[in-house]
Amino acid sequence: MKKILILSLALGLTYCEKAPEAPKAEAKAAVEVPKVEGTSVGLDLTKSTVKWIGTKLKGKHNGTVKIADGNILVKDNKVVGGKFSLDMTSIDDVDMKDDPKMKAKLEGHLKSEDFFNVEKFPKATFEITSITEEGASVNVTGNLTIKDITKSVTFPAKITYGADKKPVSATANFNINRQLWNITYPGQPDNLIKDEINLDLNLSAM
Repeated sequence: MKKILILSLALGLTYCEKAPEAPKAEAKAAVEVPKVEGTSVGLDLTKSTVKWIGTKLKGKHNGTVKIADGNILVKDNKVVGGKFSLDMTSIDDVDMKDDPKMKAKLEGHLKSEDFFNVEKFPKATFEITSITEEGASVNVTGNLTIKDITKSVTFPAKITYGADKKPVSATANFNINRQLWNITYPGQPDNLIKDEINLDLNLSAM
């Protein structure tokens, strides 16, 4: 019996679903947001999106969460700051859209105390603290707050400029470690949830 359990575990590890390959956001203690001068440009909430992927031993789920509000600060046609908030009550799973019952069950669980506890923490926020250019891309650092826990995270992003050389959109794809924001639910013993959450940001200016 013991050999069977060991074999089952080994097979599970061999065929386990891998988290999306993406840069791992470097997380540190929160930093003070500097005072930055610039023109505030609102985000186009009809075009801006945040997508997520959560992975477990035997599969994965993916979906979206709505941006509640946000803006970027622009100076000399460069993004110098900005902030947006997420409506965590809007967490939506898209991979089970053909199974409404299981879809509702998963979304309810994600919104519960096991995960994001949206009744107590209905919003998450991200506020830029610095942007550094590296070739065609930039490194964005900012304070990410989830469940009232704030960490400074750094990740690569790409900013697209329009014909007038003003920034029109920003995209980024990276992984964060959910444990750092006290999202610790392990999953089922035979279907453990990975710590990495993949976030895909597509922010469009108005």
